[in-house]
Amino acid sequence: MKCSIINNQNSNYLKIIHKNRSYNFSPTWLLEHSTELCIRDKQTNQLLIEAAEIDQDLKIDKFKSIKDKLIVRFSDKSEHSYLVKDLVSSRQKVKKTLWNNSIKEIPEFNFKKLNDQLLKEILNAIDEFGFCLIRNMPTTRNGIHALTKHIGPIKETNWGNIADIKNIKKAYDLTMTERALENHTDNPYRFPTQGYIFLHCIKNSKVGGENTLVDGFNIAKQIKKKSIEKYNILRDFKTFFQYKDKDTLLDNYCSLIETDHEDNVVQVRFNNRTEIIPYDNIKRINRYTDARREFWKLIKSKSNNIVIKQKPGDMIIMDNYRVLHGRAKYKDVDNQRYFRQGYLDRDILQSKLKIMNEIVT
Repeated sequence: MKCSIINNQNSNYLKIIHKNRSYNFSPTWLLEHSTELCIRDKQTNQLLIEAAEIDQDLKIDKFKSIKDKLIVRFSDKSEHSYLVKDLVSSRQKVKKTLWNNSIKEIPEFNFKKLNDQLLKEILNAIDEFGFCLIRNMPTTRNGIHALTKHIGPIKETNWGNIADIKNIKKAYDLTMTERALENHTDNPYRFPTQGYIFLHCIKNSKVGGENTLVDGFNIAKQIKKKSIEKYNILRDFKTFFQYKDKDTLLDNYCSLIETDHEDNVVQVRFNNRTEIIPYDNIKRINRYTDARREFWKLIKSKSNNIVIKQKPGDMIIMDNYRVLHGRAKYKDVDNQRYFRQGYLDRDILQSKLKIMNEIVT
């Protein structure tokens, strides 16, 4: 490691060269990242100073290196100690394995063997593949809780806590009918959208009712390769989703493909039942509907779909920001098909995953 203070006409910063990579740190950034007790609370790690009030003329006067530490002295006469590894560590990207119907083995787990290590494997599989299948869950009405109680609370919505998914006469949603459901993501009319879906089979129909799953991140990659213009349209055009009944009105303007600052896909949306394209000029509408048509062709392609017929006690967990799911038409004899479904917020599951990856070996 090489370290030096750079003083230019309009700047002063600390330069570190570590493993052939250069890092530049401004005085303000360094002071904000200090772990000294005058800067950060030891117990909560929260800032004790108002960062926006740091002197804009603050400078780095000198430094000294002691093994794996740097001690930096600032122009305000304060000294702060830093671990070099903390300064140069970069946030590791989470592994995402894209898939289609040629996936060699779906991530499957036996609930009867649940322990901390298995829970960690389940959460990592959801993070990597966007879904997993849990076998041998309890077939009781609230059997979902046997697993979710180890992760976090079910999200409360206008439909309640855990929803019954069964054929009913006065259906408030097409999921409550025998009708086939096209591949979709759930509730894009909510902001934020529910992060994860827990679909628990208590009893399935003998005829039909198979679930289809599609990797939306892979679909986004395919359309980007096929037509960067269509990819950009699906990323940039803000369409409109809405759910409305006598007690509820939910709506959201959003894109079918959402990316982060580095153009990494972080969310895919598609829900034909609730989309209402907003008014726009004809050229933009035509470009969007044409791109959406190509998007849908890839989503419904058999080569991109896997099919799972859930048995009693099976639960599919899906990342609702990534995986599209559908259902084949079924024949409901004596109202026998009975599923239960709950949602977990994204930060709840991700928090549990990060904590478990730190403490479980």
